[in-house]
Amino acid sequence: MAEPAPDNGLENIAARIADIRSQSGMASAYLLMVDKHQILLHKGFGIRAWDDPRPITDQDYYRLGSISKAFTGLALLKAEQQGCLKLTDPVRKLAPEALYTNRWEQTHPLTVAMLMEHTAGWFDMSWFEFKYNEPLSLTQGLKLRPDSRVAQWPPGLHYSYSNSGPGMAGWVLEQACKVDFDRYIQNNVFAPLDMSSATMNRTAEVAQDLVGGYNSNPKEPIRYWNFLFRPSGSMNVRPIQMTHFLQLMLNRGMHNGKQVFSDAQIERMETPTTTARARAGMQHGYGLGIRASLKNGHTIYGHGGDADGYLTRFSYSKDSGRAFFVVITMFDNRPLNKMRAVLEDWLVEDLPKPSPPVRVVLSKKRIDEIVGQYRLASVRFPQGNWQQKILTLRWENSWLEYQTGSGNWRKLVPVTDQMFRFINQPTATVGIVTENNKTYFQYDNRNWEKLGY
Repeated sequence: MAEPAPDNGLENIAARIADIRSQSGMASAYLLMVDKHQILLHKGFGIRAWDDPRPITDQDYYRLGSISKAFTGLALLKAEQQGCLKLTDPVRKLAPEALYTNRWEQTHPLTVAMLMEHTAGWFDMSWFEFKYNEPLSLTQGLKLRPDSRVAQWPPGLHYSYSNSGPGMAGWVLEQACKVDFDRYIQNNVFAPLDMSSATMNRTAEVAQDLVGGYNSNPKEPIRYWNFLFRPSGSMNVRPIQMTHFLQLMLNRGMHNGKQVFSDAQIERMETPTTTARARAGMQHGYGLGIRASLKNGHTIYGHGGDADGYLTRFSYSKDSGRAFFVVITMFDNRPLNKMRAVLEDWLVEDLPKPSPPVRVVLSKKRIDEIVGQYRLASVRFPQGNWQQKILTLRWENSWLEYQTGSGNWRKLVPVTDQMFRFINQPTATVGIVTENNKTYFQYDNRNWEKLGY
């Protein structure tokens, strides 16, 4: 493993991360910065725990939370390569006994890809499932509250984040490949990437070397969280070994000179396929445990994680060939977001300003088809009368504008007749898609359905 190259700019970034940690009062943080070829900086800040004042080292373990989903995505791609399953397979074909309810199964069958891309049509896990803190097999975990996995809208339509999806995807892998998920990911993902410390479980080694995790009060410890669906959020690792994963993504599947995953598989990780806007051509969104976002006009990829006491983030830029991983031991996103701002600026600082796509002209027929009122069509956690929330889309002074509730009007620039960007964006991020005689407004994790059919 290459040693970090001296760089005053990187040391300045490390100093800013150290300041944010110190000002927040958290016990520890860890920062890893790499390019395609080497580690640029790896540094632990603070101490292992308030009752264990040893300084952070590369031998310490941290929890990754939802970053685990990216590794589950790699496991599923490997299972597909080996012929155990296809991402496009209906879940009922691979595991007829799967515990979920889908009243649209005949016309919109739930697939493995939908589980991973958060398009199963489900709300997120129930509060009971989130707080359950006993280690269970995936089979046992899925039996606890199957009524939390009821399709509320047709699968394969809207993106709505749900930890239940990747959890069931890991279980489907077990059924299709006839092997325990933990063993499969160990042999087919962690081992080929030389991530010997990575595990989805609280092993004796993890218990011994895990740094302390704390609440938003940085002195209040949080006990270890045996997350019910390990494929969604249970990974533990010595963060220096995240180098191998970050460079795998930057080098399009290469690790130590070997093509461990194909370029097409890495591309699939980054590419959504199962929403209405994805079918209309949008590649910006959530793939297999990887989410696209924009930083200073540039597309970057990554994921965050929350493991009760630990908050994490990795991001990388295909254009700059840079990547970072950062973890804090405090359940407060404010210091993490400050760190992200610094690190994401570094990802794209040397890239030229991108040129936005040309504005296309919408036909009067298309304008008439899409303007009007839309109701909120999906939500992660249902509260109150959420379906009564309204979005209004209008054509005003040759501009398409939308408003949610009584908020400000925001202008949209058409890139195609179904893909739209905001004025200062270089790529389309909003889909206004007509499918099966219905029109949907899809942006990030908000989805709206046009009224008046």
